[in-house]
This record gives sequence, structure tokens and C-alpha cells, in this order.
Amino acid sequence: MKKRKRETGEKKILESEIEKYVRSLHLHPVLEKAALYTLMLPGKRLRPNFLMASAKDFGVTKEIALKGAVAIEMMHVASLIHDDLPAVDNDNYRRGKPSNHVIFGEDVAIMAGDLLFSTALHLCNKIGEPVSQAFSKTLIDLVDGETQDIIMSKGDGTIDEIVEMYRKKTGALFAFAFSFGPRIAKQSVEKYEEAGYNFGVSFQIFDDILDVTSTFDKIGKTPQKDAAQHKATLVQKIGVEDSKKIADTLYRSALQNLKNSEKLLEEVKKVEKLLRKR
Repeated sequence: MKKRKRETGEKKILESEIEKYVRSLHLHPVLEKAALYTLMLPGKRLRPNFLMASAKDFGVTKEIALKGAVAIEMMHVASLIHDDLPAVDNDNYRRGKPSNHVIFGEDVAIMAGDLLFSTALHLCNKIGEPVSQAFSKTLIDLVDGETQDIIMSKGDGTIDEIVEMYRKKTGALFAFAFSFGPRIAKQSVEKYEEAGYNFGVSFQIFDDILDVTSTFDKIGKTPQKDAAQHKATLVQKIGVEDSKKIADTLYRSALQNLKNSEKLLEEVKKVEKLLRKR
């Protein structure tokens, strides 16, 4: 019970910091409302949770960790806002609620996404050059991966190309989160980054499986959309069972790389249970 209360308290602190930071920018009221709308939708906050856990494992101060947590959630939410646009994935729902462009229009939704990308980078610049450089590379990988997704959906992709796309569009943010603690502590980050990439690919595969097997009520967005849009996914390429085998192998590899990281390992294991339940 104490543990659950602590986790709820940390989530509220994160959300309070996000709101406080956005309001401190003194934006046009419509832009502020649009940015906060998707940021404040109920979510698992996986990426900031992982980043905070990584920070705890390496003795990073709470002040620095919170900046990183706010930044990574902003970048993630920016990508979701742009993902849902009619020109990209064309989904009218996110986390069980109308997508940003449905409420505010495509034009304002694009601006809200742009704002969150910019402010996320600005926050990481405040932490220091090693973090800001890594975060900039993360954004480049994210955008490149999303572009690969768009291009492959107009044609076809090999298994290796699909996995590489997953590494960038989903794995890059997890790699940044997993390696945040050792990067701040000026220790080796390679095995943590690789764990993040492997976890990200595994996570994306499970997400694609849910698109085929789950319902709107459970996933909060339109199911069966990948096949309808001819998306390049491993599930469409090799089927659910073979995709699960790859996801499980990558997940176990990520756990192996995190075996000496108590807090982060604990957070990652929680997600396995969550995915399996869904």
C-alpha cells in the first residue's frame, strides 16, 4: 500500500511539474490549452517512470531527474499528437479520448506538437551538454523512424527494415530513458541504451499485436487500423506467434542488461505484466 501511494505521489509530482512548466511559457491561451490537453490525458507515463528509476539507480538528484522526466514525456506526447494527424496515422482517439486535432483542429495540433518538441529540447539543454546531445539524437531517430514507417506503409519492408524502424520510432525514447542515470553519473551507457532499444522493439511488437487482438476499450485507440492502412508491422509480415517469439527474446535481452539496476529493472518488469494483461 505504501509503495502504491508513493508511485501515485510521484506521478502527481510529474504532472504538476509538466503543467507548471507549460503555464510558465505564457503562451496564447489556445496553444496552452492544446498542449496541456494531450499532456494531461491519463497515461502510464512509462518513459518518465523509467527515466526516474534510472536516475535513482545512479544517485541523480530529484531536481535533475524531474527535468529529464518532463522533457521525455513532452517529446513522447508531441510524437503522439503528430502521429494521430490525418496525414500520418489518422486516428481520432488517443488514450480513450478524442485526439488533439479533433478538439483543436489540425493547424493548432501541429503547433502544439512543435511546441512540445521545442520545449523538451530546451529543458534538456538546462541539464547539460551530454544530455542535450543525446536527447537531440533521440529526436532525430524518432523522426527518422516515423518517416520510415510512413514510407514503408506505401510499399513493403523486410523484417530487418521493420525492426530498425521500431528501434528508432519507439526504442530511441526508451534508450534515452534507460541511459539517463549512467549518463548523468558519467558512466558507460552502452548496455543501458541497448536495453532500451531492445525493450522498445519488444514493446512495439506487443503494441502491434494488441492492434490485432484487442479492443478500443482496452487500448484507448482504434483497433485493426494497421491492416486497414497497410502498415508495415512484424505482425502483418510474419504473424502473431512468430512476432511474440521475437518480442520475448528482445525483452529477455533487455532484462539481462538491466540486471544490476534495481529500480529500473523493477519498473520494466511491471510493464511486462501490464502488456500481458491487456
